[in-house]
This record gives sequence, C-alpha cells and structure tokens, in this order.
Amino acid sequence: MQIDGVFVFIGYVPNSDGLENILKLNDNKEIIVDSEMKTEIPGVFAAGDSIAKKYRQITTAVADGTIAALSAAEYLRN
Repeated sequence: MQIDGVFVFIGYVPNSDGLENILKLNDNKEIIVDSEMKTEIPGVFAAGDSIAKKYRQITTAVADGTIAALSAAEYLRN
C-alpha cells in the first residue's frame, strides 16, 4: 500500500483529570473558556483540545494557544 500522508487522530477525551474541583468543566470534562481563552479564575487560561469547542484540529489548537498567550500577556501587563 502506497501512502502519501497520514492524519493522526488520538481521540476526543480531554486530559482534565484533577481539575474538577478547580475549574469549571462541562459534562465532557472540557474546560469552559470565553473567546479570550479565559477561565472563570482570573489569570488562568486554557487552550486546545482541553477546552469546550466544536472543531478539534491542530490548526484550531494552535490558534487557541495564540489567543491564550496574548490574553495572558495582556493580563500580566494590567
């Protein structure tokens, strides 16, 4: 079998064990964030496949990380 490319899929289960009593999670154990990747705890941000969102691709995770980093930098400046 000749293969030109591979798309790796590792599943949809977020690794959020231990956060149940710290951060607000939904029924799927995904972290709840706003559009700036802020959690309900000031100064705590989350991004990527651990957050509640519709699409789970590396491109969306990278974008989430960028938003979280910029939001964290703004939080630290203020």
